[in-house]
Amino acid sequence: MKKNTVRVYDTVSKKYVDVEVSEEVRVHYNRTQWNIDDNNKSFYNHEIQFSALIGGKDGTFENFREFINEHEDVEEKAVYKVLIERLYDCLIFLPESDSELIEMLYFENMTERECAEFYGISQKNINKKKTKILCKLNKLLEK
Repeated sequence: MKKNTVRVYDTVSKKYVDVEVSEEVRVHYNRTQWNIDDNNKSFYNHEIQFSALIGGKDGTFENFREFINEHEDVEEKAVYKVLIERLYDCLIFLPESDSELIEMLYFENMTERECAEFYGISQKNINKKKTKILCKLNKLLEK
């Protein structure tokens, strides 16, 4: 029976080594390597010259407009980041049980029903607690 081996680079020993693998792995590895080699050889044949992408009289990147999201405002992102940092700071001032519930609901994406099962209380009670905690957080954020 023929052994299936592939030659791979061992980053620890810094040498190429032969590794025994299944036929399926060898076939897929060889196909992948063939594609990598083919892409490396043909890359320069298909390379787009960067200078061709520059357009407009002012030298702006006209051809990159599709990558620009007009809805992403830097100021909005900065304000959002500051608010998130303030929110984390305010969570410290809450009792541990309150911050734990908020973590479960908003950071672990648990439902109110799942939280109710965890605490052994009703979903309605969890909803009331959540509302009270959010009011506390809101007051802390306004300071």
